[in-house]
Amino acid sequence: MGVPKFFRWLSERYPAISQLIAENRIPEFDCLYLDMNGIIHNCTHKDSDDVQQARISEEQMFIAIFNYIEHLFGKIKPKTLFFMAIDGVAPRAKMNQQRARRFRTALDAERARDKAIQEGKELPKEPPFDSNCITPGMLLPPDVWFSLKYFINKKVSEDKDWQGPEIVLSGHEVPGEGEHKIMEYIRNARAQPDYNPNVRHCLYGLDADLIMLGLLSHDPHFCLLREEVQFGRVKDQHKVKELEHQNFYLMHLCIVREYLELEFQELKVPGAIPMPFDMEKVIDDFILMAFFVGNDFLPNLPRFHINEGALATMFKIYKEVLRKCDGYINENGRVNLKRLAILLEELGREEYRFFEHENEDAGWLRGKKMLEHDEAEIARARVKGKLIISSDQKTLWKTKIRKFLTNRNSQTLDLGTGLNAADRKFVQDLADAAHIEWATKEDDDGRRHLILTFPVRDDEDEEDEEAQSASLRIVKKYDSAQVLDLTGADAQSAMEAKYKQKFQEWKDGYYKDKFPEWAEGKHEDELRKLAENYVQGLQWVLFYYYRGIASWPWFYRYHYSPLVSDVVKGLGADLNFTLGQPFRPNEQLMGVLPDRSKSIVPTVYWPLMTDKDSPIIDFYPRDFELDMNGKKMDWEAVVKIPFIDEKRLLDAMAPKNDLLSDEEKARNDFGVALKFTYSPDVDFEYASSLVDVFPHIPHCHCVENIFDLPPVEGLEYRAGLTDGALLNAEALAGFPSLATLPYTASLGFHGVNVFKQDSRNESMVVNLIGTEMRTKVESAKVKLGQRCFVGYPFLQEAKIVGVSDELFDYVLDGNGQVATLHHGHREIEEFGKKANKIENFYSKRMGILIGPVESLVRVQMLKGLIKTDEGATIKEYGDIPGMETDYASQIIVDEVANEDERFIEKAALPLEEEFPVKSIGFFLGDFNYGQPLEVSGYTNGKLQVWLATLESREPDFAKRIIYESERGNSYMPSYMVAKQLDLHPLALSKITSSYFVKTVGDLRVNLGLNLKFEGKKQKVLGYSRKSQTGWEFSSAAVHLIVQYMTNFPDFFAGVKRNPSGAELKETDLWSDPNLATARVKEIGAWLKTLKTNSMERVPLDAEQLDSEVVMRIAAEADSLKLSAIPTVPKKMNGVPRNALLRPDDAEHRLGNQHFALGDRVVYVARTGKVPIAFRGTVVGISRTPTAKLLDVVFDVTFMSGTTLGGRCPPFRGQTVPSTTLLNLTGRQVVAGSKNQLARQPVTPSVTTLTTHGGYHMHQGKRLQDAGAPSQAAWGRGGRGGRGGGRGGYGGPSQDGSNGSASAPPMYGAVPPPSSLDAPRGGRARGRGRGNGGQRGGQQHNNLAFRPAPQQQQQQQQQQVDGQNGENSRGGRGGRGGFRGTPYAGRGRGGPRGGARGGQGQGQGQQQQQQQQSVAIPPSAS
Repeated sequence: MGVPKFFRWLSERYPAISQLIAENRIPEFDCLYLDMNGIIHNCTHKDSDDVQQARISEEQMFIAIFNYIEHLFGKIKPKTLFFMAIDGVAPRAKMNQQRARRFRTALDAERARDKAIQEGKELPKEPPFDSNCITPGMLLPPDVWFSLKYFINKKVSEDKDWQGPEIVLSGHEVPGEGEHKIMEYIRNARAQPDYNPNVRHCLYGLDADLIMLGLLSHDPHFCLLREEVQFGRVKDQHKVKELEHQNFYLMHLCIVREYLELEFQELKVPGAIPMPFDMEKVIDDFILMAFFVGNDFLPNLPRFHINEGALATMFKIYKEVLRKCDGYINENGRVNLKRLAILLEELGREEYRFFEHENEDAGWLRGKKMLEHDEAEIARARVKGKLIISSDQKTLWKTKIRKFLTNRNSQTLDLGTGLNAADRKFVQDLADAAHIEWATKEDDDGRRHLILTFPVRDDEDEEDEEAQSASLRIVKKYDSAQVLDLTGADAQSAMEAKYKQKFQEWKDGYYKDKFPEWAEGKHEDELRKLAENYVQGLQWVLFYYYRGIASWPWFYRYHYSPLVSDVVKGLGADLNFTLGQPFRPNEQLMGVLPDRSKSIVPTVYWPLMTDKDSPIIDFYPRDFELDMNGKKMDWEAVVKIPFIDEKRLLDAMAPKNDLLSDEEKARNDFGVALKFTYSPDVDFEYASSLVDVFPHIPHCHCVENIFDLPPVEGLEYRAGLTDGALLNAEALAGFPSLATLPYTASLGFHGVNVFKQDSRNESMVVNLIGTEMRTKVESAKVKLGQRCFVGYPFLQEAKIVGVSDELFDYVLDGNGQVATLHHGHREIEEFGKKANKIENFYSKRMGILIGPVESLVRVQMLKGLIKTDEGATIKEYGDIPGMETDYASQIIVDEVANEDERFIEKAALPLEEEFPVKSIGFFLGDFNYGQPLEVSGYTNGKLQVWLATLESREPDFAKRIIYESERGNSYMPSYMVAKQLDLHPLALSKITSSYFVKTVGDLRVNLGLNLKFEGKKQKVLGYSRKSQTGWEFSSAAVHLIVQYMTNFPDFFAGVKRNPSGAELKETDLWSDPNLATARVKEIGAWLKTLKTNSMERVPLDAEQLDSEVVMRIAAEADSLKLSAIPTVPKKMNGVPRNALLRPDDAEHRLGNQHFALGDRVVYVARTGKVPIAFRGTVVGISRTPTAKLLDVVFDVTFMSGTTLGGRCPPFRGQTVPSTTLLNLTGRQVVAGSKNQLARQPVTPSVTTLTTHGGYHMHQGKRLQDAGAPSQAAWGRGGRGGRGGGRGGYGGPSQDGSNGSASAPPMYGAVPPPSSLDAPRGGRARGRGRGNGGQRGGQQHNNLAFRPAPQQQQQQQQQQVDGQNGENSRGGRGGRGGFRGTPYAGRGRGGPRGGARGGQGQGQGQQQQQQQQSVAIPPSAS
């Protein structure tokens, strides 16, 4: 089936079936299934025709596949099953399509390379990647297979999310297509007596097959996951999106089911059909009808194309057919041939429409239509000025009257006595029009002759000229007259016979064109065989979808299908199939691959594909015919290559099989699916799959077993819905339904805009009812302060905080009473715009009519759960950037049937249960903020922990590098640039973006620098940016413009003469056409040398450092050896629960942190693509609709590390949600503060393979995972270091002595000593360097200082300014602490200039810094 066309047709007919994934705003799922071949395609080669692209290395392929798998896993987070299926050998029926595709792909690739060579292009030295190797039954290289198992073992061993569900891998050695292996599992699972009727399934991919498979499961909670689909020309092909920035959509089959029920709603009326209406059986029939427009096993019926309305036509016919049937056609996978015949008969009538459309200009067809609709057709013909005559009159004209008029050999014409009244009237009218005299004259027998006579001429010359002109007009009129025999049954009968004859000729022409090999006289017999084979195919496909493979060797033996009116001739086909055996992998490959891809198969078979004496050389043609067969796209063409003869193929391969190596023989065998489970009792070292690239897994806790499908012996496959399935508004949380609001629906040409252009087809338009009452402001006001659900039909929880109509806002005051606020003129205008926007969006995008919007509700969205200091989890409502806050009152849903269990508030767990002994986390006190720890015990309701403290301070380097870069490449507003360069501002704007000039033939050539993209809302890193006041350009950009002006001053002279926004012709810039053409070519060639198209483009709102700065940061981290800073374990008592950050609580506590470029961060999530406790530097900040994403370059390499699109060294970068990182530079969740920023719970996005070692390709040495320190190392005290600015922190003194006793402090913003009962130490002096403008720095108290959000960036800038300033006033020194404890003594104010806060120099010094490799107890690793 044409996949994109089917998806587009379905999405435009049913506009509200797909939902953009917005992190945790999708349903929870029990099962995730991956059809792996699509992932392998995406990750092993670039989907591009550019043959100059270098081949991706094997290691890059592996890591890309692993990242893709983990990204999808992280999106969905299945609870019970994660099923990955790679295509094994496919049934023989699939080979037709696979063979055609692979022959076409190989030929296209060869032609593209030949063309590039002819054009003198330089090609990569290594052989290109052959995508034909991704074939059902493909022989995966051992490295790929072992690496995939290695990846799963590592994830199960180290990632908590992977330890819950059962992990299944069905590889290439297990026969069957990936999606059908998945469907076999679902089928078997549904047959079990204890099957849960509300299992939530998610299947990756939007192949039309997957849509059908999901529907025929009859499980309502079923979604399809795939990347965003774009149709038409994709304007921005500059860069492939990073995986983290790729939009993914869910197609909700629960809503597809609701739309299908609306499609056939008239059949639900009592008495409409002879049997009870059964929606599940209608869905089954829909699946059967979809097969008629094509699938992977059968060609589509001729002229039944999806994009030409074939399915819509079939729906209309099906509704009529069902009224004539005594049941449904598809009986749970078995075709009812009697009812199918009725459907085929009605579909066959459509061929008359196709036939007449293709012959609409034929005269005989127009005559037939006039005969059938004489009066109407005659009236229409006469309106158009056509003369209508009978065939006898046409004969009379051509044989007698025309010659009389044109030759004028005689003065009179006797037409005899045999004319009937109509013909006499015809002659008389003709004579009057031609100014000829007519008369009747009796002969001797009394019979009246009709005689025509030319009039007598007085002035011969003049009269002759006029007569000639009149005669010519008459001749032309009667020559072109429309023939229509208006009377006589014989004429009508003759016309019907002619129509049937023409129709049969039309059908015969199809078969002669598509099946020229059919012998004369054997047409009917061959047609019967064709039709029987097609009917067999229908039944085989249904069995395949509903019950599994009915026959491995069966296949459709033709390139084309019969005409639909002839399919009935095959209803007597034998539908008993023989199961047979699947091909071996080598046999499958030899059956589908062309000789151009012979390198994929073992070398012993190569002569069979290339040797001219090979017994099967005819299976591998070098050239072949492509038949478009009514299609428009090249990839849809029929590839006319011979079908494989199984016996000949196997016989030819047999003698070669003995020549295979032992390894090749082993890979040519079948295998079993594997199951991976987590077991804490298992602990062993798992060997690396690629020793030079990946490290061993030192502590593997994964158990591999054979995976057995749920047994079905003695059970029946379930048909239809399972008892207890929840439908429509009763569906589980997160699964949308139109039924959550009352509505009606009907088909109409509504012009919905799903894919950025109006649809030309019918759509199911939903009309909400009862909106007149719900949109009244009085109805909305009573909901103030209440919970609601917005985003219909994709409901999300929110709280109503305001209501507005055109004139007023309504909010609750402090006493809970409704307060009224008047609108000004601007607010009135804004209300109208919002109301119209909402109404138009629902109408045009969703196909939902919500009615006029009289009132809006303003909401705060449910952001998630937050954790209180006491350990309870409560709901948090608030504004989420990028999400709507105003909704039409009539589309608010008050309650839902099922609550989302992920957002249920919970009381605090007991301390021992929430923080069990040996659990790990991160410390949130000022002392060693963000350092990892392990829980060791409890005292008086508080915790005892081992904290990995740092021995030395981590240098501050990233902000300095960023500052130096910005200082060296300062930005200037565009108006100042224009003034300096003496350019009109509009001309500068065009030159720096796209400046199109029309050349010869109106060809548009872009002479702009492409440094900014206003329409796409993009800027170029290092060259342009946009502030609130407009565009700004860097010194590098200005230099580029100056270079342009210097090289082509004549061009800029012309630009200055024509500064307007109108598009110019080249002759507007240069008067001489020849010179103009030459200069345009020269400028174009020069612009190509700049390679501005390869510059880094990012969204306007994205903050990103360019590659040069990022590389400097990475290099500086390497030179400082941040990963080598040692740590020392320190025991701490009396730690409150809110001073510990559990990795599982990261999303609940870190949601509202602010980040700036250059901030140092630590990864604190237990799952993810980055190893826990890894540190790095923020080099990019961007935002999705509901999540903030950070580009981080980490201090060391790791397996899932990327280059951040080429901006950082390999294996060092990753884009992660902000909720997985703790900001170490801007500390915002320090324990003890009563003014902590709100924490936004946004679910972390992705996880993947991680380790604490470095990862390299073959060029470098692999770094192993860091070993845990010995237990003895935890007993040593740390050496002292410098105190920090907010009260310096000293460490234990070198000699371990304590000062004089004093009362212990209260636990506040700073951590306690080893024991809260420890005596207080002596005073310590501190030195500090403070920021100018913040007098006294940050004063010590028991509340940690945090700037307000608007102060954050100012403070971070001051950190940089302080390093370079010489006149700033020094801040107050840090307060002294406890000698022999984590506290330093009181500090003194520092000198002018320098960094933030007072840096206290204590007597007992403890460095307050973070590093990469951490030492934590062995049990915490």
